This record gives sequence, structure tokens and C-alpha cells, in this order.
Amino acid sequence: MIPRIAGFAISINRLLLHKFALFHYFVTALNKAPGLDFDSLQLVDRPWFPYLCTEIDFWQWKTAGEDHFNFWLALAGDGYLSCDGQAFRIQPGSFFVFSPHQSISAAHYSGPRITRFSAHFFPLRNGERLQQIEGLPHLGGVVDSLASAKRQIDLIMRVALRREDDAVLARKLYEFILQVTGGRTCDALSPAVSEALRVFREDPASVQSIHEFARSMGISRSHFDREFTAQIGQPPRQFLINCKIIEARRYLESSSLRVGEIAEALGYKDIYFFSRQFKQLVGLSPVHYRRGLQV
Repeated sequence: MIPRIAGFAISINRLLLHKFALFHYFVTALNKAPGLDFDSLQLVDRPWFPYLCTEIDFWQWKTAGEDHFNFWLALAGDGYLSCDGQAFRIQPGSFFVFSPHQSISAAHYSGPRITRFSAHFFPLRNGERLQQIEGLPHLGGVVDSLASAKRQIDLIMRVALRREDDAVLARKLYEFILQVTGGRTCDALSPAVSEALRVFREDPASVQSIHEFARSMGISRSHFDREFTAQIGQPPRQFLINCKIIEARRYLESSSLRVGEIAEALGYKDIYFFSRQFKQLVGLSPVHYRRGLQV
């Protein structure tokens, strides 16, 4: 009887060890971000990166891509980013991991300015630098907890200021990237909304009628209004006006065009209507806005 009990105890012990091993395997597998097959990273552009900053009003960013990977996370503000033929809304908690040589464009349109954290890096496996990683680029990510992400970024930035701790910094950043890329993603904007953003941003004067613009894309005005508002958070007409006023501010800041010429360049047929819209959104008339720049 005693040997049987002992044997039974040994079998139970082995079973428990086996179950613990399985449990450990599944926990490890769940904690590992799927598809990111690298075990460390090498920082690029030290000591300037990682970088935490608040961009200027109506910030714009265009790049044809660099040789490195780029982790980019929005902490505040509202804007839009296009990459690989897809457009995404930028909101607090939105993040992207760009691969080398991707063409990227992004802009801030309204509300609080964009505050972002970014880090340039090369992924490593067994000490070897990798040019491609399965699972990257990672576009349209959303952190599970913005508050937690901010705390981790605070820690990363404190380590970054101690320039002798680059090994610790690389490990913290690697762990952070693995953690956030294992979370949820948001859908890209629909093709119609993505195209509307591009046109409104790059050539707002070309859009004389939202109705005609919607028809040119083969959809009804009502459907376009619903789709755009649901994905962007404001009607297309209001968004287009914002884009025109942003362009008007740029003209006033960087050109010698008269107010009437600016209104005409933006597709307005009535200078007084343009001036009223400008004052409603900016708080000053175009003339007073330009005078304020000269003080």
C-alpha cells in the first residue's frame, strides 16, 4: 500500500509539474505580442530620441520614410494620419509602429494641439539587426490604458535623460512596444472618408459643394454626411470650413496676398462672408489677425 501511495504521490507531482509547465507556456504566449519576432532593440538618434513634445497649432508632418523603425504614440490632440493608402484618426492613445521607408502624412486640424511620444529604433534578434519584422508596420493601434501608457513614458523619459543608461532605456522601450502592440487596433477610415480628408486638406478650394463632391465619389450626400460624421466626429461641411480657415491663416502669416485675394484663392465668392467665417473660428477678422502678427 505504501509504495502505491508513494507512486501515486509521484504521479500527482509530475502531473502538477506538467500542468504548471502548460500554464507557464500559455501565460508566456499570451504576454508575447503576436508576430513581433525580435528580442531587443537598438536605439537610433540618441540623445534626441525618445522624444516627447507638443506640436504647434495646425501641425503637419510628411516624410518619405527613414532607414529605421519609428514608434509613434499620441498623448493628446486630434488629427489624421495617412500611410500605405489608409487613413486613420489620431486621438489620445492612438499609436503606430512604422517600418523603414514608409510614406507618411499627418496633420492636426482642430482642438488641443498634438502631443506625441516617438522613438526611432532597429529591432534585433540574437544581436543581429533586422530590416523586416512580421507584424510590422503596426498601424492604427490603440493603447488599452492611456494613463498607464503615460506613466510608462514618464519612466522611459526619466531614463532617457540619464544618457549612460542606454541599455536600460532600450529594454524599457522594447517592453513597452511589445505590451502595446498586443492590444486592440482601430479600423482604418473608409475609402470615401479617406479621400475626402485628402482633398479637403490638400485642395479645399476645389470643393465648391459637398453635394457635388459626394456625387463625384458615387454616393449620396446624406450617406456621405453620415459616414463622415460617424468616423470623424463632425460634419464634412464644418471640417471643410476648418481646412479653409487653416489655409487662410497660413496665407496671412506667410504671404503678402490681400484678404480678397486669399478669399478668392480658397474658393470664396464673397469677401465679407469669408471674413465672417474667419472671425467666427479664429476670434479676429483677417485684417486684425494679420496686424497681430506684426506686433
